[in-house]
Amino acid sequence: MKILVATTETQGQRKSDFCFVPEGEIVTFGFECDSDKDNIDGGCGCRRSMVGIDCLRATTTCKVADVRLTKRQYIQKIQASLNKSGFGRIIDTKKEAEELLRIANCFPVGAVVEKRGSVFQVRK
Repeated sequence: MKILVATTETQGQRKSDFCFVPEGEIVTFGFECDSDKDNIDGGCGCRRSMVGIDCLRATTTCKVADVRLTKRQYIQKIQASLNKSGFGRIIDTKKEAEELLRIANCFPVGAVVEKRGSVFQVRK
């Protein structure tokens, strides 16, 4: 199954890059504030980053990986992360997991992907 995981590959390509997630950790969506709604590269970073499911920290780069997980196991990992962060009862885990899988399936395995607002694109 193709999923998104943290990577340090291409870090530094943008001046606003950061990676506080261990290499290979599964990433999910974070929350976006209103402070940088007009500037993706603003100081907050929430509109350009994904969050590690274990460390709950952010990264601006992720990679498409082919992993041996069932969809059920993947959803359980996302749910455990949401529970850990305190948002387990607020977010529809299955819907979130399906959207993450949809995004990962848009790219080839090994592609380094960045989030720019609501757009995901391959880094060159």
